[in-house]
Amino acid sequence: MNPKQREDLADALLAVIRRKPGTPFETDKLARKLKVTTDELNAAVLQLADWDYRLRHSRRRGVTFVDAPDYLTATEIGWGLKTERIGNVIHAFKTVKSTNDLAMQLAESGAPEGTIVTAEQQTRGRGRLGRSWHSPPGTGIYVSIILRPRFKPERAPGLSIMTALALAEVINRYCPGETHIKWPNDLLLGNRKAAGILTELSADRGRIHHVIVGVGINVNQGVGHFPEGLRDTATSLRRFLKRKVRRVELLQRFLRRFEREYAEYRRHGLRKAQARLKRYSSLLGSEVVVRSGPSTIAGTAADIDRDGRLILLTPDSRRAISAGEVTVVKDS
Repeated sequence: MNPKQREDLADALLAVIRRKPGTPFETDKLARKLKVTTDELNAAVLQLADWDYRLRHSRRRGVTFVDAPDYLTATEIGWGLKTERIGNVIHAFKTVKSTNDLAMQLAESGAPEGTIVTAEQQTRGRGRLGRSWHSPPGTGIYVSIILRPRFKPERAPGLSIMTALALAEVINRYCPGETHIKWPNDLLLGNRKAAGILTELSADRGRIHHVIVGVGINVNQGVGHFPEGLRDTATSLRRFLKRKVRRVELLQRFLRRFEREYAEYRRHGLRKAQARLKRYSSLLGSEVVVRSGPSTIAGTAADIDRDGRLILLTPDSRRAISAGEVTVVKDS
């Protein structure tokens, strides 16, 4: 049996035994079911152990599935995901330069809507405005989703705040009452950044070709994982909760929620999401400065409208801001 055959058999074995965690499966019966010899089955068990699956294996008791590793592999992400489209195709890597860059290449080659790209580490992760996104290995979630919406390009900016809402709804299950959206694309725990969103668009002549929604979540980083310059402004779920969080489970929850919010956004925009966006907002009532391209506008963050725009009250006007970099001057 060559290495590829052994890996394929290990996947087939895993699909059988993980359906009943803690239940022993007799080796002979498994071998017959999978149409292999017991020696080949034992080789597949060793392969699963090499992949860090926790198993119990003995001649008398057979093979028992105990637990899966918290690795962002296509097998683990796809197991029990139960989405209709988002995540139907999964490209999972140990290390990439940028999941968004790779997703863009796949989209340009015809990858279907819902395809995701994820990695254990990014060496050149990107945030908004050309900033880098610190992406140490084995600690965070770095995922990019390919979308092919049929609405006009003018609606594409709303996908950032829609994604932030989907993420907030999931993270709030872990940190109730402490999860906030800093318009338009950052997620805060308390007053520190825990996740960010980068949305990139390819369109022409009033038609969207594809949108890449990139999400970076600080999950299990400790203090030492952050560069010194970020330790006072960034956090992770682990730092906030004082315990580790299973990344695979968190990513699956996010993908399921994202699919629901995306379906709603395609049908109704953000009209039905407006109240939730306002509830999660970290800005409303604060005095802020918004930089959008060469312009700078100062005022009070008063509202988020049905299109996801930030409503800014200035001394002489009421402005609706579609995108920009926000700095809080004075909290509410």
